[in-house]
Amino acid sequence: MSRALVRAKVPLKRRFGLSTASTMTFPRELREAIPDLPTCVGRVLELSSVAGATSDHPLFGPRVGLKLGVRETGKLKGQFTVRVDLEVEAARALAEAILRMADRLAQP
Repeated sequence: MSRALVRAKVPLKRRFGLSTASTMTFPRELREAIPDLPTCVGRVLELSSVAGATSDHPLFGPRVGLKLGVRETGKLKGQFTVRVDLEVEAARALAEAILRMADRLAQP
């Protein structure tokens, strides 16, 4: 009574504790840029550039990556890169939401 062993198609386990969820990564230097005061509501950064790329990595699957260049406003000087890593459907949903909002503003 022998049975052939067939390996079930199981998705690859993600390594390094990384999930497939859409994420944003802020540089460590921004920790120091935000004062730790009760009256501080955060830091305003100006968007200075946007770059993007796509990838289909065996460990992480198809992804859309954005690099948002942001810079300090006011007295402080500094530039930082905020990374956005999106699942394909999340990237599409974000693009559609931005287009809908921009279209609303363009209507008289």
